Amino acid sequence: MDTVTNKRLIVEFSGWMECDPEKTEFQYIGGDPVEDFLGGDIHVTGKEYMTLSPEEQDNFILKCLGETYIDALDVGLNHCDVEVDEL
Repeated sequence: MDTVTNKRLIVEFSGWMECDPEKTEFQYIGGDPVEDFLGGDIHVTGKEYMTLSPEEQDNFILKCLGETYIDALDVGLNHCDVEVDEL
């Protein structure tokens, strides 16, 4: 019997991380001209991200929160709840 039909798994959290610049990755989400110029799927390390201007940083998002958390130098998880909600 499928016991997860009509349910959803929710994780609610808040906190902070001191990221390892060498292990943290960001993915480019900006406009096409830079993607075309640099050849498609663009990733930069945290170290490279830190050298970008605020305007350039706006073109990137954190690639994976989970991996960043695992590789973090220090963390402060203030709140973390896991819930199973009925739809």
